[in-house]
Amino acid sequence: MDRKVAKRLLYAAQEAFPYEYSALLIGKGATITDFLSMPISADKHAFSWDGPAFFQAIGDIRKRHLQWLGVLHTHPHTAPIPSARDVAGWHYPSLSYWIVSLALDVPDWRVYQWQDGGFVGRDYTLTDATEVADTSSADSASSPKNS
Repeated sequence: MDRKVAKRLLYAAQEAFPYEYSALLIGKGATITDFLSMPISADKHAFSWDGPAFFQAIGDIRKRHLQWLGVLHTHPHTAPIPSARDVAGWHYPSLSYWIVSLALDVPDWRVYQWQDGGFVGRDYTLTDATEVADTSSADSASSPKNS
């Protein structure tokens, strides 16, 4: 994920607090270079998308010739571990699933991938825009880092 995108996502997530924030993560290949914020749910403990907003976002991604690479949402009051509701509502196994916990002073970022009927934690790397063109640095895995 591009470091500037991570900073913008965190800002948007903190602005939505105490409600859950969600966004579609977009880019090319395996590099997240932007995002589309989704409408904030009135529920402080769940996120959901209505059909028109979701389909408009998918259309915007296509118009920009980008790929939908993942979903990010926050857990404003709990750890960044997929809840039973997260598991039951996940319908996109090929996409990354990011959760940012805002429960403590320092945001805790986690990324998951759906595998064999459940979420598996994955490592990620924050890159600078200039590194995105260099696939050798963008492909290297590291421990999760907060921005």
